[in-house]
Amino acid sequence: MDMNFYDFLKQLADEQGEKPALTCGTKTISFRQLDVASDVCAMNLMSRGIKKGDKVVLWGVSTIEWVISFYGILKLGGVAVLMNYGLKGEEVSDLAHMVESSSFVIGGNLVSASDPEEAVKVAAAAGVAQDRIFSEAELGNPAGLLKNLKDPAAEYPDSVTQESIDELTATAKNIDPKQTQIIIYTSGTTSKPKGVQLSSYSVISDIDMTFERLSKCISGPSCLALPLFHSYGLTVMGIFFKCGQNVVLVPDIKPDIISSLISVYKTSVLATVGAVYGMLTQLPDFGDKVVPFIETCITGGGFTTPVDMMRLEKAFINAKIICGYGMTECSPVISVQSPDEPLEERAFSVGAPIKGLDVKLWSETEGILKTGEIGEIIVKGPNLMNGYFGFADEDQPFDEDGYLHTGDLGMFDEKGVLHFAGRVKDMIIRSGENISPVDIEQALMEEDNIREAKVMGAPHPIWGESVEACITVSGDIDEDTLRTRLRTKLSSYKIPSHFFVYDAFPLNTNGKLDQRSLKADMLTRVREIALADSLNEGFTVIRLNLQNKIYNIVPVCSMVQEFSQQIGFEPRQAERIRLSVEEMITDRINNAYDKDGDMTVEISLMPQWMRLKFTDVGREYRLDSPEASVSAKIIVANVDAYSSGKNETGDASYMLDYNYVEGFDVKKYLMHHNEA
Repeated sequence: MDMNFYDFLKQLADEQGEKPALTCGTKTISFRQLDVASDVCAMNLMSRGIKKGDKVVLWGVSTIEWVISFYGILKLGGVAVLMNYGLKGEEVSDLAHMVESSSFVIGGNLVSASDPEEAVKVAAAAGVAQDRIFSEAELGNPAGLLKNLKDPAAEYPDSVTQESIDELTATAKNIDPKQTQIIIYTSGTTSKPKGVQLSSYSVISDIDMTFERLSKCISGPSCLALPLFHSYGLTVMGIFFKCGQNVVLVPDIKPDIISSLISVYKTSVLATVGAVYGMLTQLPDFGDKVVPFIETCITGGGFTTPVDMMRLEKAFINAKIICGYGMTECSPVISVQSPDEPLEERAFSVGAPIKGLDVKLWSETEGILKTGEIGEIIVKGPNLMNGYFGFADEDQPFDEDGYLHTGDLGMFDEKGVLHFAGRVKDMIIRSGENISPVDIEQALMEEDNIREAKVMGAPHPIWGESVEACITVSGDIDEDTLRTRLRTKLSSYKIPSHFFVYDAFPLNTNGKLDQRSLKADMLTRVREIALADSLNEGFTVIRLNLQNKIYNIVPVCSMVQEFSQQIGFEPRQAERIRLSVEEMITDRINNAYDKDGDMTVEISLMPQWMRLKFTDVGREYRLDSPEASVSAKIIVANVDAYSSGKNETGDASYMLDYNYVEGFDVKKYLMHHNEA
């Protein structure tokens, strides 16, 4: 395990030689060709001034050229900054600048697909000099190297000098395996992305430890439907390499493309995320193109529920579903299931920790926990990151004993197998009760017509948080029936307040659930329901109190006029509303009081109109009576509707209603008002 990536590729070339290593499109290269091509790439970069420690952004989809460029950067001791190919230009520029990148390698990505020159501008905006911006197609295939390597027993092309070879060899010998060589951004599905610093020591250690668990179920060509800018894809590719298997890359991760590649190359192993497996089973040719060939399905990066996993294995009738658990900060694998475990055990766990890791469960109040207790998963071992780039020591997620705190909840059973129990911050606290979303999701997935379920908390004025369920379904769903069924499985306080139905959950470019987007939409729907309920009684947006010793009318009138214009009333109508308020307050002060008293003015938004409500302790007085004052007559003439009554304490209340202007959407306004 104590080797750098230069040694790792050399060892693979010696062991696997001319066996095919990578296939993408119409190209296939051997292990030896991969080693030679990445050497040439490294020498090319060195000749252009790239040196040990330089940070080089690699921005593209999964291709052979991407892999060659990646290993070329690492072989000279550079730091590969792996960029999500789905990011927008401004995001890439900001992230590259954040980690002080000095160079760019540009492949196929969201920006270059529409305009290659725009991608170059992104690199320039990050402060990268023009002569440090490289094309992946040229760098990963220098001088047409791949085309010229007809013989699988590859040798250096004539353009490579012995001096360059010796320089690279000497440079590689001085690369410390534990130095940072890869920076990967966390996906940012629930928080701002952070730059995770990995080393050859951490990644190769994770490859070796996971290989020991999975090697016996990887016995043929393997389809890698994972992005290589993520540690999951990188590590699984390394495991496939150690097994001596050809890795079929999937640049465009779509179910129909994956299905065709499996059929053409007869791959026996598939590695992707749970959502993609589910989409594959929906293809009309799934039974012909996928089922006959796949024997092992490796998944991670988002967990399937036990029911969902059983459904998948039933669909992939010739295969076993092997689920793992990990995080980028651990290169990434922490635990993985054994193919020897029966489905009924695999469906309810994420496997035992891989050999070589020290994994414990921890509680802030009780410390290290025992078997059967749920706590935060903490990890110590050779696969840990070197920390988040730019973070101070006190902000890193390590404790004084060197354990990395994952932020995930888990539980060990009596066999030492880990069971995932959700995120610490995903825990819902309702009226003081800690609720794990995983329990509710599993209960929902037991329903035949529910395909996916994600349970989250939403702020609630009484309970602290409410339990909310987002689901995708096949067919119709009756909420009352569903609640009745859930009550037979869950405590009453765990029953979701609402069930929000989606055609499909949002996914990020990793194929993972985009939880941040889903939660934002769920919270919007919760607010819409709350606002709809509030609007029936009137949603109070402004409440003012006029003290009896001051009665300062001017600020109140000005505020009402300004607010009226803000929600769409024309200046003339807003002035009339202001006049109504001024006359109302004046009338009550002059004509309705036997004694001093405060006056309350409220502006409430109703479904169809804006309401101004005045409440005071003065005697009851009908503004619309024949004996009303001149002020009262002015007020009544300017409003669309008028009513009076008493509040719960018996004080007089008067309501002046003004119909909204055409086109004003009160719900939309209130949603924006609440978010602000």
